[in-house]
Amino acid sequence: MTAPDMWSESALIDLYNGTTHVTIAPIVESIDIDAGDKDVEYIANCKGGRLEKKIPEAETTITFEGYAIGIGDIDGTMATGLDAFFHGGTDSTAPFTVTSSSNRLTFTITIMWTDDTTVTTATGSIASGYFALRQKFANCRMVSCKASFSPTDGNKGTWKFKTAPFTKTGTANITEQEADGTASLATL
Repeated sequence: MTAPDMWSESALIDLYNGTTHVTIAPIVESIDIDAGDKDVEYIANCKGGRLEKKIPEAETTITFEGYAIGIGDIDGTMATGLDAFFHGGTDSTAPFTVTSSSNRLTFTITIMWTDDTTVTTATGSIASGYFALRQKFANCRMVSCKASFSPTDGNKGTWKFKTAPFTKTGTANITEQEADGTASLATL
C-alpha cells in the first residue's frame, strides 16, 4: 500500500471528559495545533562567548473552528456545540441549559488522520497495511469559547484548549503516533 501524499479533507476528533467520548469532527472546520516552544536564551560570559540557558517548554494550544448548532450534550456521543463543556455543564437531558460557572473540566483530545475508512473514532485501532497519524493531548483545559455570526458564515465558533507538556510529576501529556503501513496501531 502506498503512503498518502498528504492528510487532507477529513480528520477524526475525540473529546473525552473522563466520562464520555464525544466526536466533534462533524462541527469542526479547522484544527490549529500550536505546540509549545522549547526556547533557549544565550547569556554573554566574560570571555565574550555565550552560555545557553534552556527555557522550559511552553504549553500547547489546540484551537478548533467550526459551526455549532447548539450548546452541546455533555453525555452525547456527537457534538452540536461545546458551550456546555466550557461552562462545566451537567445538564444531560433535553432541552439543554448551561449557565456560567467557575467549573473547569479536564479533557483528553485525540486527533487522527488515516486512510483506513473502517475506523470511526480517533481512538480506534488501525490495521496493518494502513497509514495514520494520531495526536493525543491529555489534561487539557478549555480556555476559550467564542461565537460569531454573519449572514455568509452563519453561527461560527472558536474553541481553544491548553495543556502543559508534562504533569507535575514529569509524565508527558502529549503523545504522537504513526502507522506506516507495516504494523497495526492499537486502540487508545
